[in-house]
Amino acid sequence: MIEQEIEAYELFRRAIVLRDEEAWEQVYVHYRLLLIAWARRTGAAEEVGETCADIADQAWARAWSALTPERFADFPTLARLLSYLRACVTTTAIDLMRTHGSAERRFCSLDIDIADRPVSDPLDALDRAEIWQIAFGVLATPIERVTLIDSFVYCLSPRAIYARHPQLFPNIADVYRAKRNLLERLQRSHALQRLNADLIAD
Repeated sequence: MIEQEIEAYELFRRAIVLRDEEAWEQVYVHYRLLLIAWARRTGAAEEVGETCADIADQAWARAWSALTPERFADFPTLARLLSYLRACVTTTAIDLMRTHGSAERRFCSLDIDIADRPVSDPLDALDRAEIWQIAFGVLATPIERVTLIDSFVYCLSPRAIYARHPQLFPNIADVYRAKRNLLERLQRSHALQRLNADLIAD
């Protein structure tokens, strides 16, 4: 296993540092299905009318432009590289949902410190995407998924969410309840607490 990780990391090094197109093609072939699986977990394809493969390919393009030879030192392990690829998938999915919702809406931030920060720095993108991965991971029901996306991607009010999904919410109070339950679960998330502590320490 360790030897395979070393070989995979060396392949990434050749692709990124040497800009070896053949190495990058091998990385693409080997990990594309993994990126497609990550895209499926975000649920963005259903929201924006794109396939999970399209989202994965857009994430690859984002990664290729950001992973420059100068930044390779920021990714000392294979796990860190894969985390960044997953971050690219998550941020691509969120950007697509945001654009789909309205080009004029500003991206909201969660009360628990999901900030709309520029993503020019790959490590900044990784932090933001990790928070969203945790948020998607705590969802317990389809109603909570709708509440998360409509509230914090589309920036819709509870009244607007109720009007948009009358089949899911019997009344507006149920929207408030779903949002409250979701935020409480996020605030109790040990993964989110650890990430916040790491960000504060940095």
